[in-house]
Amino acid sequence: MDILGAILYFLAYFFISLLLIFLSFLALSFFSPTPISDMGTVRYRTIPYMTFALILANALVFLLWLAPDLYQATSLRELYPYVENIYTYGLRESFLRDGVSIGAFTTFTAMFMHGDLGHILINMIYLWTFGRRVEDACGSWRFLLFYLAAGMFANIGELVLNPVNDDIPAFGASGAIFGVMGAYLLLFPTARIQCIWVMGSIFRMPFALMRDQDAWSWTVSIPAWILLIQYGILEALPSFQTMLQGYGLDDGIAHIAHFAGFLSSLLVFLYVRKDLFARYIRGRSI
Repeated sequence: MDILGAILYFLAYFFISLLLIFLSFLALSFFSPTPISDMGTVRYRTIPYMTFALILANALVFLLWLAPDLYQATSLRELYPYVENIYTYGLRESFLRDGVSIGAFTTFTAMFMHGDLGHILINMIYLWTFGRRVEDACGSWRFLLFYLAAGMFANIGELVLNPVNDDIPAFGASGAIFGVMGAYLLLFPTARIQCIWVMGSIFRMPFALMRDQDAWSWTVSIPAWILLIQYGILEALPSFQTMLQGYGLDDGIAHIAHFAGFLSSLLVFLYVRKDLFARYIRGRSI
């Protein structure tokens, strides 16, 4: 295949993948609300440089390192470099127990690895939605430290609390992002989150017509405490099942890492700016 043909093949594959991801996103958002932004519900005092930087870092790691081996492979043999990277830098119990590969450092590297385009896209949407306001409360560098601490806490929690030792690598930014979501719940429970929720938009229509508003809206505004407590419960239930019974949902999702990340949100009080922390202690909105 010549260079032009390879470029056209890649572009066609890329846009078809985006279309499939978009359709999957709509399907995911049909019954369950998917948060996309809190714009219009809170005021940002600073530009969220670190949130942008984290999204960029995750995107570059995937697009420049993992995606070429994944999407250019035309056979199982050609997938070997991709699988090797996952098994070398993903989170595995044997790495921490036996000091194999780069050992405990995988609790860091696994945070910036994603399995496919859909995986990273969903994670970055959540980071975009909740990260900016938490960064605003912490300051950019303190937010980075909190994000990394939450992600590593989530990864260690997955290894310590999960009784199933299959040594299958776990990876993704979701543990750290659940920490950010939990921090958002603690700091801004009364904020409202704009979500894409098809069923919610349908149920909203008669109420909108009675109020002389536009009948259809792609987004639905949901109180942050309702949305985020729901996420915490949905991760807690399979986590407790796995911890107590030794097995859980066979869905390929590290629920214990998500739940541990959610619990790690308590660490945010070590990183919140002093003036905002003082307002919080006095019971005033920050």
